[in-house]
Amino acid sequence: MVDLLDYNTSPLVLILKIIVPLIFFVVLGFYVFTRRYYSEKMRIVIDSLILFAAFALIAGGLRIFADGTEFGFTKEYSLRWLQSLGYVAASGCFILAGYRLLHLFEVEKP
Repeated sequence: MVDLLDYNTSPLVLILKIIVPLIFFVVLGFYVFTRRYYSEKMRIVIDSLILFAAFALIAGGLRIFADGTEFGFTKEYSLRWLQSLGYVAASGCFILAGYRLLHLFEVEKP
């Protein structure tokens, strides 16, 4: 059981690195297929959440490669900067979705 939870030796790490993006793309496919059934206001909120998930997926993908020193990056200019920027962009999309959700049912004043 201890080997199963160890990050360096666990087979779950590779399995989850494959399954999580697949789940994201399957859910994205479902959303694209059913998008026409949502109202315009709701689509805007869900699109912001899809952007949040996409940036989080990109940042998570960059997390797999760690520093990226195998690809020519140095410790000073590593992939961790891009990972952090991906998380910042994801956070911004999440805040934008929350803002849009707050103003989703506002009634226009005459």
